[in-house]
Amino acid sequence: MTTSRRSNTIISTIIFISLCIIAITITRQSTINLRLRNENSEVSARRTITDSSQIIMSSRQQQESVHPRTNNMVGGYSNLGHDKNLLKSEQVVKVSNYALKEHSKKSTSTASVGHALTISPDEVESGQVTAVVLEAQQQVVAGLNYKLTIALMKDSTCLGALKVTVYDRFGDLRVTKWGDQLTCDDVQDLLTEVIQVEESEEKALDVEEKIEEGMEEVEPNE
Repeated sequence: MTTSRRSNTIISTIIFISLCIIAITITRQSTINLRLRNENSEVSARRTITDSSQIIMSSRQQQESVHPRTNNMVGGYSNLGHDKNLLKSEQVVKVSNYALKEHSKKSTSTASVGHALTISPDEVESGQVTAVVLEAQQQVVAGLNYKLTIALMKDSTCLGALKVTVYDRFGDLRVTKWGDQLTCDDVQDLLTEVIQVEESEEKALDVEEKIEEGMEEVEPNE
């Protein structure tokens, strides 16, 4: 009887230990699976955040390509002249060309005939007279206000300059104020700076083209 009881006790102990080992193994495996699920969830969340950030950045870049970004709050005018690329942005150029066309219509009126900045719409349409943006300010309202100083150029010769404020209501442009008309001497420094930037960019493009042409002429070794 004693031997039988001992055997039963040993068997019971073995069974108990086996069950404990199984329970520990299951618990560890569950913990590992839980950690893996949490890690996968974190990775998925990070990817979602990254994708969202990329979409937001892409949207902002598209908006900035149309309306240059400035650091000023709504209501105040911000200076775009700190970056010469902003002076040549698509929207600023569009506004300056519109102002040039409106000035050509205004300058051919009887009151303006004989003035140094008298130009005809035909000269503008044919490209004989062009506008170079020297200064630009932007104001965010229900749309955008632009204060521009533009030089009028004919065959690379300065005719003079003028100040103008244009209201851009989501693509609908309107001149709200004509400012002072300036002589070429008044804007000589600004005009020289803009021309130097354009010449530097043209030289850089010429160098790139020559490098590309040289690479095309070099034949690969067989």
